[in-house]
Amino acid sequence: MKKLMLSVLGAAALVMGGCGGESRMREVPGPRPDFPEEVQGQRFELRLKGVNNPGYASALVQVRRVSVTTVDGQSLPVRLKSRFAMDLTQTEQAYLLGLFVVPEGVDRVKVEVEFDDFGGYEGASGDGVIDTRVAPLRFESPVAYLAERGHAVVHLDLGQSLQAQGEGRLLLPSLDVRY
Repeated sequence: MKKLMLSVLGAAALVMGGCGGESRMREVPGPRPDFPEEVQGQRFELRLKGVNNPGYASALVQVRRVSVTTVDGQSLPVRLKSRFAMDLTQTEQAYLLGLFVVPEGVDRVKVEVEFDDFGGYEGASGDGVIDTRVAPLRFESPVAYLAERGHAVVHLDLGQSLQAQGEGRLLLPSLDVRY
């Protein structure tokens, strides 16, 4: 039954892809820049990694928004790169959340990562929903630290961040930022 459903979905995608003829936009070959040429400054990556897993088989979250500002509130250019759910139990994976540009003369930035409303988890005692609406990930970073390796990796402590709430979990971020 699963193969039949996949075949039907595949055929539907081919039919839909063939519709529209010349009215569809054509893809331009070659690499596309993440930022327009006029955006000047140092480019950095923001990554997320789950650490201190107390035994979850999976802990899935999805990012809705990443914002980076100067300490006085000026928004900086950001490109969200994470479009799919991330399994934070994958200890060897630091997921790329986004890219951002910091103009010259800025010494510190504020970073905020907002998740979709809910994620999910699976563990030995069962599975359930992760409520990620409580608080986004937030931290301040000296630009000099970012410049050392070109990125910040947020280590989200799963043992402390996922708090039991009924049959689900509440995400109360406990994090450490590595450069």
